[in-house]
Amino acid sequence: MAAVTVTSTRASTLSVCYLLLMTLFSGRGGHAFSLMNFLCNNGSSYGMNTTYHTNVVTLLASLSANASRSAVGFATATVGSAPDQQAYGLALCRGDINGSSCASCLAQARDVAFGNCTGVRDTSIFYDRCLLRYSDKDFLADPGDAAASVQFGRNNVNVTVDPGRFVALAADLVGALTGWAAQNSTKRFAAGVVTSGEGFPTTMSDLVRTIYGLVQCTPNLAPPSCQACLDQLRDDMPTEFTGTAGGQVNGVWCNLRFEIFRFYDSSPVVNLAAPLAPPPAPAEQSRSGTRGSGNAATVIAIVLGVLLAILVSVFIICFWRTAQSKQYAEEDGDAGSLLFDLTTLRRATSNFAEENKLGHGGFGAVYKGLLPDGRQIAVKKLDKASGQGIKELRNELLLVAKLRHNNLAKLLGVCLKGEEKLLLLDWDTRYRIIYGTARGLLYLHEDSQIKIIHRDLKASNVLLDADMTPKISDFGLARLFSGDKTTTITSQVVGTLGYMAPEYAVLGHLSVKLDVYSFGVLVLEIVAGRRNTDACFESADDESGTLLSYAWDLWSKGTPLESMDPSMDCQAPESEVLKCIHLGLLCVQENPADRPTMLDVLVMLHGHASSFPAPSKPAFAFAYGVLSSSRSYGVSGGPGTQLGGAAVPSVNGMSESEFQPR
Repeated sequence: MAAVTVTSTRASTLSVCYLLLMTLFSGRGGHAFSLMNFLCNNGSSYGMNTTYHTNVVTLLASLSANASRSAVGFATATVGSAPDQQAYGLALCRGDINGSSCASCLAQARDVAFGNCTGVRDTSIFYDRCLLRYSDKDFLADPGDAAASVQFGRNNVNVTVDPGRFVALAADLVGALTGWAAQNSTKRFAAGVVTSGEGFPTTMSDLVRTIYGLVQCTPNLAPPSCQACLDQLRDDMPTEFTGTAGGQVNGVWCNLRFEIFRFYDSSPVVNLAAPLAPPPAPAEQSRSGTRGSGNAATVIAIVLGVLLAILVSVFIICFWRTAQSKQYAEEDGDAGSLLFDLTTLRRATSNFAEENKLGHGGFGAVYKGLLPDGRQIAVKKLDKASGQGIKELRNELLLVAKLRHNNLAKLLGVCLKGEEKLLLLDWDTRYRIIYGTARGLLYLHEDSQIKIIHRDLKASNVLLDADMTPKISDFGLARLFSGDKTTTITSQVVGTLGYMAPEYAVLGHLSVKLDVYSFGVLVLEIVAGRRNTDACFESADDESGTLLSYAWDLWSKGTPLESMDPSMDCQAPESEVLKCIHLGLLCVQENPADRPTMLDVLVMLHGHASSFPAPSKPAFAFAYGVLSSSRSYGVSGGPGTQLGGAAVPSVNGMSESEFQPR
């Protein structure tokens, strides 16, 4: 159920209503990555519960991490020891993108591989900014014919006049770029441009005078091998691309692309000027007349050519600057706000009626409503004493506007199915919610352009669309990190009691392991169908009586499945339920270093529970304002104790969840 989120705030003399046009994003694509081709070699297949699948998941995680951190954007790896279960892989990112974009592109390639080539042992995914291949055959040992098994893609714009000369110019550009990439670039990468004075008419525009090109080999190819690979691709251009105004050849070891628009981010290292097309043969003249007119024509041609080149260069620069300005304006517009009058919002929500109240977040209440055009909306009405003003609200919008993931709520929509309704779902749906939430957190922690710790992950902040796809929402408390830094100490401890890790709640130690802890609590809640802080849990050795202590007691007794929701479908596979309980307990361990990363969590969800490490005792932190744990955090006094600048919260003053009875 898609919706729109509206946020309003009041000043002493002015009422301003902000519409956060928030619609649920239906597909991945935080960056403008384009899927060019994918190849599922159907020679053999594998099952989802096999060792080979686990090895592939581990392999792809390793490739993404290593390639995104590599100076050349490239990585190879091998996982597994048994001959029939080994997985070999290669990842390459385009030479002009940064590590964050590299990781995001490879994450999308991974999802396409699992979604479009499910169970296929040999898979290749080609994006415009990265490529990914894995196989059960050792293709890394010897590239062999590096240009073999390539995929061709063609532009849907056609050259209407002299298409042979157009593709010849593109091939000349590729040839020049090939020499540069093979001999002068450690990334084996080069981009450039060729301009033609007279231009080429196409089906898209009157004249195209500029052709942009790019070539790349894997950095492990020696210069002669890179040269030979790209030369083979170039030789195919007249056959494959005559008549089309652009195209690409995607190979594992080398690739090329040419277009009539600039599609790369780096500065061109090759800049060619095409010779003018040969004029028609002149009528026969006397020797003296021919010599005199020939000299004059040469001078005129040179002067006109120089002037035309200058004009084209100025046009290209102006066009590029205009396009860049438009792009930045559109990006800022994504996070922009549209003003709505308060009357419209009052009518949509029946004057913020209590029966339309969905819940209460960190900075105010959220109400459902209906706009005159039929759009369902959620209106967030900020509390006067919330502490969030216009500046903080705009910062939140700018943050969320930069996030694009299938499991994150996108600006322009929320789902009105949430809260405890997810606790009444069948097991398959619950498992998809667990898996999707894990993917969303992995994107925040490792794959997004900016590293983010959510800080308030809980059941009411995982929204569901009409297809029951989970969307992580409410980034009002999120913390951003630049570079590789993902830990800090804060004096402002905010969040929801029962979901806060003890090292954060007591000492203010903030890291990605806080979100991991919250995720573990959420997993156990989904399995049990009950909230962590329900007061009806029986615990052998923990006074707080939380779901964590209850699940740990059952685990210690060897009966963990007793924590499973009795109303759940009896067909729920015990192995999957047990795996999720095991995973949840690993995520809520007392020592942050013992908790898995979200990448580890995804690997575990694809693997067998028998390979999981044994969990240690959870941290039973702040269920009812009391920290009950074997580890000493130096806490004395009651709730609200100050320690090291970090306030130990006694009540949930920053974020409150309201649940409706089942």
